[in-house]
Amino acid sequence: MGPMLHKLPLTGIDFLLKDEKLLYHLAKKRIGILTNQSALTRDYKPTAQALSERLRAALTCILTPEHGWSGFIPEGVKVSDGFDSQLGLPIFSLYGMRQKSLHEIDIDTLIIDLQDVGLRCYTYTATCAKVLEACAGSSLEIIVCDRPNPLGPKQKGPALDPHYRSFVGYLDVPFQHGQTIGELLSTYNQPLKLPLTVIPCQHDHKPYEYPWIPPSPNLPSWDSVLLYPALVFLEGTNISEGRGTSLPFTCLGAPGLDHQKLVDFINRMDGIHARPILFTPQSGDLRGKECQGAHLFITDLNKLDSFSSGLKILEFLKRNYSPFEWTEMLDNQRGYFIDYLLGTDSYRKQLEVEILPGSPLAIL
Repeated sequence: MGPMLHKLPLTGIDFLLKDEKLLYHLAKKRIGILTNQSALTRDYKPTAQALSERLRAALTCILTPEHGWSGFIPEGVKVSDGFDSQLGLPIFSLYGMRQKSLHEIDIDTLIIDLQDVGLRCYTYTATCAKVLEACAGSSLEIIVCDRPNPLGPKQKGPALDPHYRSFVGYLDVPFQHGQTIGELLSTYNQPLKLPLTVIPCQHDHKPYEYPWIPPSPNLPSWDSVLLYPALVFLEGTNISEGRGTSLPFTCLGAPGLDHQKLVDFINRMDGIHARPILFTPQSGDLRGKECQGAHLFITDLNKLDSFSSGLKILEFLKRNYSPFEWTEMLDNQRGYFIDYLLGTDSYRKQLEVEILPGSPLAIL
């Protein structure tokens, strides 16, 4: 007898598929869906497939964010349009070299079903916000099928300094915002006044109690998601956050790093434990270079403060790894990527001056 298949939590798409009145209304429309293959019903069926089976010809196209329809295209890679032969639907990328204007797509209803991961820098909400902006003033009906925030309702980190607004910091919310994608878009839509409906989801925050479906290639597990607020800051440095390994966002390291000293430092934190490891990333700036680092384990989720732990680790690396560098923005944008990730330059500037041992950083 095989392992029991646990049900996924009820999300907005599950409630939509039970609403016969709404399905009857939608069957008369020309519908596009902004989603990817990781958005599943409670019974593990892709949302686009489930809607295609119920709405038939009313579903006319699929729109996709970063990482494409598959959800496996690497970060930052431009995505072209395509076609899904099984569903018989064109796929229009909203993260491509040539982004098709929504006004060129003949739809009158847009359904959004994407799994956000609770940080302002995760780009799915920025894509949705830009879609709302592009549709402002139109009669396009928008339905958001909500999904739980895997990081729960806690808010942590700075608000967005408008000087650092970018695609990795688009909405004016705390860095760890504590909201669902439906809640975020409802607020963002208020001045736009589009006809937007959010179909709610179960709000139970129960990590590990059901399978995690990766919404993008480098968040493959619950541990990677729950440690994402800690290690995502390393994207603004020359330290690896585990991309290009089998442990993305659960390990960190760099060539020549004193990893035992790092491990000892991390093991003084609550809710987390580290072991020393050697690894060689197969992609990114450190591709092919052996890194000394740490593999992180969550030991007590109730005591884990991933965001604060991440800032402390970053401070440790800045103080103890002499080749440490801040990486600059790409795509002709000026400044340091860490400032755009955090939505402020105050943290980086604090680390540029000597801080007495034990002195708390203001951002914490």
